[in-house]
Amino acid sequence: MIELLKLKYFYLISFIFIIIFALSVNKIRADQEVKILADKIIINDKNQTIEALGNAIAIDQDGNELKSDKILLDDANSNIFAEENVVLNDIEGNTFFMKELLANDGINTIQGTNVKARLKDNSRIVGSKITKKENITILSDAEYTPCEQQNYLIPNCPGWKLKSNKIYRNSESKTIHYDHARIHLFNIPLFYLPYFSHPDPSVNKKSGLLMPTVETDDKLGDKFSLPIFYNIADNQDITLTPNYQSKSNNFYTLNYRYLDNNGRYNIEASIDDNDDNSGTSNHFFFDADINNPFGDLSGFLQNTNNDTYMRKNKINKLTVLKSGLNFEKSNDDTYFSLSAIGYKHLAIQNGEQWEYEYPKINYNINNIEESITGGDISLNNQFHFNKGLDDSYTSLASSQINWYNTDVNYDNGLLFENGANFRIVSISNDNKNASDTNNIRFYPQIHSVIKYPLIKYSKNSSQSLTPIFMPILAPYNNYTSAQVINSSNLFSSNRASSINEWESGPRINYGVDWFIENNEALNLKFTLGQSYRFNKSKSDTTKELSDYYFTSNLSLNDNYINNSIVLDRNDIDVKSINLNTFTRLDKLKLAMDYDYTSGKYTSPKEQIGIGGKYNFARDFYFKFTGSKNLDTNKNIGYQYGFLYENDCLGIDFNFFRDLTVDRDISESDGFSFTIVLKPFGSTQNYGVKKVFGPSIND
Repeated sequence: MIELLKLKYFYLISFIFIIIFALSVNKIRADQEVKILADKIIINDKNQTIEALGNAIAIDQDGNELKSDKILLDDANSNIFAEENVVLNDIEGNTFFMKELLANDGINTIQGTNVKARLKDNSRIVGSKITKKENITILSDAEYTPCEQQNYLIPNCPGWKLKSNKIYRNSESKTIHYDHARIHLFNIPLFYLPYFSHPDPSVNKKSGLLMPTVETDDKLGDKFSLPIFYNIADNQDITLTPNYQSKSNNFYTLNYRYLDNNGRYNIEASIDDNDDNSGTSNHFFFDADINNPFGDLSGFLQNTNNDTYMRKNKINKLTVLKSGLNFEKSNDDTYFSLSAIGYKHLAIQNGEQWEYEYPKINYNINNIEESITGGDISLNNQFHFNKGLDDSYTSLASSQINWYNTDVNYDNGLLFENGANFRIVSISNDNKNASDTNNIRFYPQIHSVIKYPLIKYSKNSSQSLTPIFMPILAPYNNYTSAQVINSSNLFSSNRASSINEWESGPRINYGVDWFIENNEALNLKFTLGQSYRFNKSKSDTTKELSDYYFTSNLSLNDNYINNSIVLDRNDIDVKSINLNTFTRLDKLKLAMDYDYTSGKYTSPKEQIGIGGKYNFARDFYFKFTGSKNLDTNKNIGYQYGFLYENDCLGIDFNFFRDLTVDRDISESDGFSFTIVLKPFGSTQNYGVKKVFGPSIND
């Protein structure tokens, strides 16, 4: 019985203790709105404190979470004190490690020492002291870096960091400010900034300075560019970039972007300072996509008051400017477009530079089922009015009906792709230096593509061998000269690209396709063919039987070779070659474009373009691009240099030589040097980009 009474008293005392503890904790929760968890909790009613020991956690009503080996809640002074392995996770996803911390107002107002902070984007800040009150966080004797330690080029040395007497973070404006900042590259101090700021990791865009670039050119001199970005609102911003050049006029570029429910609008413009008193040069580009319930409407304007200004100052390489309006509306069965466009040819000197196309109207009807043969019918209608560079005016109206039918003969395996076309064209020409003409042209045609596919399957591959025979019946006409045949149009039913022309006379295209693929991502396509045109009379000097046209396409994973060759049908001599390749060999990416035309048959031409990128060490690349006229053994231009780029720092250094010559543009060479502190930009967005050969894109 005594033992039972002792056990009863024990349970009673324990129950009373639990009630007192719960009331005390609830009182603190009510007063401080902080939740406490720990391995051991000691309550001192006299001092109105709670001491949490071992894996202690304090969570306030906002979701800020404090962890430590020891947390002391002082209810009398509304304070929270933590020491030993202090970790604070705020509601924005940032984590702070400290030696000790004093907080009140929940965990919204804090003071701490020996701070190491990892922000939401994995960038880091360290400081001797932290103070946070309301929206402002201040770190003293602090350093900031976005570099991740596992990617350091040099041990214990980030690619770049900012050291500052004080770092201020405003959570309301979402901006980080630096007082007396020093920028260090690989722990070497390079720049001093009395004041510097940038958006915090939660901001997509924020007003401020973007990355500067430094360049040198033997004709333009030393150039310094400093973009200034101003975020007007979430849906609009503006970037102003002063460009200072020691040997040429300074110029200033502007880019304005705007987006709303009505559409997207973009303005690019620039103006120079006319320091050489030759006249102010400028350019103005505008483009917009305007939302409307009827279709896709776009407007664009490109203009400059100096033909060579943009190319000379490396703003862009355009030689033809385009301005106008375009409207399109389409669905599965119809397509309608209306455009009015003007073109300005900057490369033309001492002559008419403008040509116009106003308006140009297209209306097509597709997928009209034809029940008799089971084919499809489509209608193509076009009207346009042109003003040419020779001051001639042409109005054209065209209507074309197309019939297509595919038929498979399952008895012998033949595949027939049959087609018939009939186009009517009305043309009126108003010529300045010749007689005006008006005529109506009729272009009927029937053709069939006859294929005999031979297919073979195996466990690891499949291949097909397809002989092709394509007879075409079309009357002769006096408006279209013999068309140039190449590998891309060998099996075209009409090689004439102009709407007012159609390839003349009956002809036959024939050849063979061979295609193979296997499970190792290897694909090979080979095409060999020839065309025969029946001349109307013996006086026609056009060669009836064409040369041989050969194309091959080989791809293996990311590597490919595309090649087209024209062989003389008489002596099988090479007349022309067009080749482009891309190869990835371990750490080397290499691309090449090659064009060759034999001087035996026409004016010789041989040109090669090469581009490459070699990753010779971690985050280090050697880049090169260039093109050369092999026929004259003269370079067209080239650029090579080194790139270092990782998660936090980009350094791009290049030497270039550009042999472009046009009026006041002369051959030039120089250097470009770009340093980009990430996450504020990328070397792909800044600096001189002269690409003479094929581009190597990651």
